[in-house]
Amino acid sequence: MDRKEYIKNGFEAYYERYNQVTEEGFCRWMRPDVPDAMKVADVDEEWSRWKLVPSTVSQEDVAALEEEFGLKFPEWYKAFISTCHHYFDVIPEQGIDEPFDRIKDMYNPLLCKLGYLPFSWDTEYGKLRCIDLQESPDEEKCGIYEIDHEVLFEMDEENTERNELKEALIFLYPNFKTYFDHTFLVRE
Repeated sequence: MDRKEYIKNGFEAYYERYNQVTEEGFCRWMRPDVPDAMKVADVDEEWSRWKLVPSTVSQEDVAALEEEFGLKFPEWYKAFISTCHHYFDVIPEQGIDEPFDRIKDMYNPLLCKLGYLPFSWDTEYGKLRCIDLQESPDEEKCGIYEIDHEVLFEMDEENTERNELKEALIFLYPNFKTYFDHTFLVRE
């Protein structure tokens, strides 16, 4: 199975796991302003349920984002951001119109300059998750870390060294695929 198919299967499994509508009429996949192409059903005048839609993100779009971040993305991450349009809450949403908007919101010049790709934002706890690209292209060794955004923003972008940043990072997973499996495929 190729990476995109694997990602798609993981997204679908996660979506199905939380697709149940409660007695109150709520579903985890409800939100306001869902584009028609992603809409499953209107719940009321404001809220709609959304569905996964095959991505329209091209290799050229991903290459342009790599250039903007100044990093070469791992193949698993490229598949991750170019498989489906979605509004998941555990990763940056990727709507149809501007699929990279939320991803670009996570850009951090210090992280990128020191070889870390920010890819997820834990808004509840204020943590930014990133991939350590130092071992690229060996994706198996590109660990996943998180850092409190307050700690990160206190660091001097011009003078912080990689080892100083590394001390503030918390190791989470050995690589992106392991992160993906734990987030999307492991049942809670």
